[in-house]
Amino acid sequence: MDTRLQTVRVKKDSPEAAYARALYEDAFPEIERCSFEALIDCCEQGKADFFVYRDAGENVGFCVVLLPGNYAYGLFAAINRDSWNKGYGSQLVQEVIRAYPDRAVVLDIEPVDEAAENYEERRRRLHFFEKNGFHDTGYEMRDESGPYRILSNAEGFDLEGFVESYDILPEIFPGTLIYRDGTDEPAYDPEVEKL
Repeated sequence: MDTRLQTVRVKKDSPEAAYARALYEDAFPEIERCSFEALIDCCEQGKADFFVYRDAGENVGFCVVLLPGNYAYGLFAAINRDSWNKGYGSQLVQEVIRAYPDRAVVLDIEPVDEAAENYEERRRRLHFFEKNGFHDTGYEMRDESGPYRILSNAEGFDLEGFVESYDILPEIFPGTLIYRDGTDEPAYDPEVEKL
């Protein structure tokens, strides 16, 4: 593919919103999702961006980006199943990076655990993001759906700036704790402290 993906902002009640909702509900288990309306509301308040990506007029995927502190947090992203393995995932990631030149892009993924049923999928996902310029920050989020490694495309990690995500979309983060590698005490617990 030689051309860049077309980026279309998702707005409430738009055709893009209907497409994105269907893909969101298909791609993410219910335990990992918040309400679609909450995502749209965050965008309307200027706290997040929600984009659908197209190639030659056809929708190929979407991404929801929270905007805490100096970060662009790729909270949810998905590519249509029939568009997998065609380079769209890397193009989507690069479009997100280009859209926020003054922000570090962060995201979270399931840890690579050899005991996990989907070990190969997790390993491939980490490799995909490393190939696209991301590295592990040394922090992990843990909630009722499991642990998630925090990755970034920038050196260093500002925990204070990142946890502003909790204020942007609290319904997605209930009970979520953040741990620094090698510690059993949370580096951030929203029930105990505000940084």
